[in-house]
Amino acid sequence: MKQNNITFKIASQDDSVNITALVNSVYRGENSKKGWTTEADFLSGIRITEEKVKEIIEGKNDVIILALVEESIIGCVHLENAGSYSYLGMLSVDVNFQDKGIGKLLITECERYTKEVFGLNEIKMKVISRRTELIEYYNRRGYSATSELEEFGSHGDTFGDTSEKLYFETLSKNL
Repeated sequence: MKQNNITFKIASQDDSVNITALVNSVYRGENSKKGWTTEADFLSGIRITEEKVKEIIEGKNDVIILALVEESIIGCVHLENAGSYSYLGMLSVDVNFQDKGIGKLLITECERYTKEVFGLNEIKMKVISRRTELIEYYNRRGYSATSELEEFGSHGDTFGDTSEKLYFETLSKNL
């Protein structure tokens, strides 16, 4: 699918190094502070490992959708068929391309994929509850709080070290 000069494709194992670098640069470290999606002020360490990205790509119910400009990855999102809904995670847009509508395009592509490929009518996601600007961003796109809270790191597969207690808030949208 192509919109403007953005092309979407499903990630392969060959993309795992670039996906890992993108996601970590958007959420953690000094580079992430150039964008509005940074978690660097309250989480240290990496956001994801290359091994975890490869595991997601291999998952039979998972895809990573890439946003490309001239074959360069500028954004990605993980979408999982969770049975009765899709789970959207790891939405990442290169800090140099943020505030250009690419996140919105990726979300729209996830919604299309959920309906047309997975045959589902609901998307859920988890957002760190202190990320009010991010929650508001998703609210503007029709996602609303479900009142489900989960302690950050409670499943052991969350990357990052924090000095404060953090919670994930679940958001949902019926398509």
